[in-house]
Amino acid sequence: MLVVLLAGVLLQTQASPLSLQIRVFNGLEEVTAETHVKIFPAGEHEKPITDTTVAVPVVRVTVPPGFYDAQAIRERDGRVLTIRWAERLVVMAYPDEAGHHLEVINFQNGFGALEVRARDGSVPDATLFAAGSRQQEAGRRVSGDNYALFVAPAGRYDLRLRHGGQTTWHPGIDVPQDRTRFWITPQ
Repeated sequence: MLVVLLAGVLLQTQASPLSLQIRVFNGLEEVTAETHVKIFPAGEHEKPITDTTVAVPVVRVTVPPGFYDAQAIRERDGRVLTIRWAERLVVMAYPDEAGHHLEVINFQNGFGALEVRARDGSVPDATLFAAGSRQQEAGRRVSGDNYALFVAPAGRYDLRLRHGGQTTWHPGIDVPQDRTRFWITPQ
């Protein structure tokens, strides 16, 4: 019975395309508008599924659920400045993401990203702090369609949320190196 249920969920997931957003940073600086992004099925780099142009604030494509590799090529004045691969990106229909998946690629080593979404669909009032510090803000915050995005050196951080006049702290949240962590607010 469990096998039948899992097979049904897998078939339903495969049938529904997802919105994949990619944002590109060089350390803390967003450089998506200077970056050309190619998306490939994982391990198959001959023909991209999509090949975006430079000068878009956020790369947005519709893809079926699966595993993908992305090649980010940063250009300025017709010259290639740097190239970075992000491999084995997992794009699946997670219930909390509501059909939208975000990945951050960073040209600098040692950085990661934290995407924070509110349960009600609004952009959360969130601030990232160095672990154990309620004084020193950390990383760079940028807003998206319905999320707050923090780009920071990989490590542990404390997250402050403000909602409905109340402040809550969520200590020890991990920002993984070279990956984007998704975190949904408890409210």
